[in-house]
Amino acid sequence: MSDDLLERAVAYLLSVLPDPGSDLSAPTPCRGWNTRMLLAHVDESIAALREGLAGGQVRVIAGAPLPNCAGTLHIRSRALALLDDWANEHPGSVVIFGRPVPARILGTVGALELTVHAWDLAASSPGTPPIPEDLAHELLTVAPELVPIADRWPLFAPPIEPPTTAPADRLLAYLGRTRRAT
Repeated sequence: MSDDLLERAVAYLLSVLPDPGSDLSAPTPCRGWNTRMLLAHVDESIAALREGLAGGQVRVIAGAPLPNCAGTLHIRSRALALLDDWANEHPGSVVIFGRPVPARILGTVGALELTVHAWDLAASSPGTPPIPEDLAHELLTVAPELVPIADRWPLFAPPIEPPTTAPADRLLAYLGRTRRAT
């Protein structure tokens, strides 16, 4: 795994964020979620990553209501702060669900989370960039370890047949998503 995986995921996220003032009520590929809800979830994910890097522990509360998201400028600011946190000294391990894991694993999980939700944002806004092939390829190599077939619901849908052999399509299909027709 390359050391810059989280940075590339954040760069992709920043490239697909809706413009400030955009209609955040637009639907997304996430069933029942609009853009505002998806941005709130991305904000929650960034907060969890930052918490782990700052305090060495991520306290995940299953089923907690999504926070009220202030919008794209807020997400951009938080994502850049995450990069600063990642670049600075942080704990060598982080406790998640009561188990210590290397901080680099937290970064990899964060990269997968942010990349997939960036794609969700991109898929709901025509003309935005696809997942970069090198990022998709690298995430595809770790996705089976991070998101095993068993115990993935409700976070991810079952895998589907990818429309092509491209790494981005294979990654999305593994996570139960398919790219929009172009």
